This record gives sequence, C-alpha cells and structure tokens, in this order.
Amino acid sequence: MRRRATTLLACALAASSLSACDVSRLQFKNDHRLTFESPKDRAKVAVPFTISWTMKDFEATGLDGTSSKKQGVFAVFIDTAPMPVGKDIKWIGHSDTSCKRDPRCPNAEYLAAKGVYITQNPSLTIDTLPQVRTGQGDEEHYANVVLLDGKGTRIGETGWYLEFRSKRRSS
Repeated sequence: MRRRATTLLACALAASSLSACDVSRLQFKNDHRLTFESPKDRAKVAVPFTISWTMKDFEATGLDGTSSKKQGVFAVFIDTAPMPVGKDIKWIGHSDTSCKRDPRCPNAEYLAAKGVYITQNPSLTIDTLPQVRTGQGDEEHYANVVLLDGKGTRIGETGWYLEFRSKRRSS
C-alpha cells in the first residue's frame, strides 16, 4: 500500500512540474536563410582562406544606428561562441578592464584578436587561426555567424555554424 501511494505521489509531482513548463512558448525552428558556400562543412583549409555565404531576407546595411531585424551586419566568430541574444558588440569586452576604460573599445583590432569579425559582405577572408594545442591529426575549428542590427546588437537566437579543419601546427 505504501509503495502504491509513493508511486502515485511521484506521478502527481511529475505531472504538476510538466504543466508548469509552457512548451508552447519555446520557439524551435530551423532558419535556412544563410547558406555557406565555402569552405564546405568539415573541409580542410589553409590560411588565408575565405568563408563565404548567401543570405536571404536580410540586408547588410552596416552599423548605421538602426535597430531593424531585417538589416545590419554579420558577426563572424572563429572558435568562440557569439554574444548572448540582445547584447551588443561592447559585450565582447565586458570582462576586460582595459576595454571598459576605453570608449573606442572594442575596435576591429581588438575583436580580431578575439576571433570576432564584423562585416557587411557575405564573405570573410581569414588570415590566422587560433592554435589548437591538444589532440592529434588536423586541428578542428569552427565559425559561428550571427546577425547584428545597425546598433551592433545581436538579433534573435539564430546563428549558423560551420566546421573546418587545418593542418596541425607544432607548438
């Protein structure tokens, strides 16, 4: 009898916790607006190389101060995760005290040192890759492309991911 009561109580708790989670508010969808043209996924590259893509329903107008979801710039992150949704370019240097003191930070040089590139073009030439110090065989790298509005704020949760490899460099 006690075992049956415990089982019923566990089922009731599980059911009540599931009803508190409103899954209808979660917005899972595939966004196929961006298509990588080169390199192909998991291809082996040698620097310099160019990452290129096509994009639908987004106009690359630059950092023009507007906050439209349909126009702005591309942010490309090499071997690093993009900023959270709703954060702007300045977030990239948020934990760097020297960047906090400099109103021009982060500039293009600072961002590039962190593997971050802002572009209006649907392509980007990569001259250097971070060195992967562990492992054997080819180094594995990745690029994340996200959209920023004209103020430099990340638009939505959508991001596109591309994996590629390069010859391992010795330390």
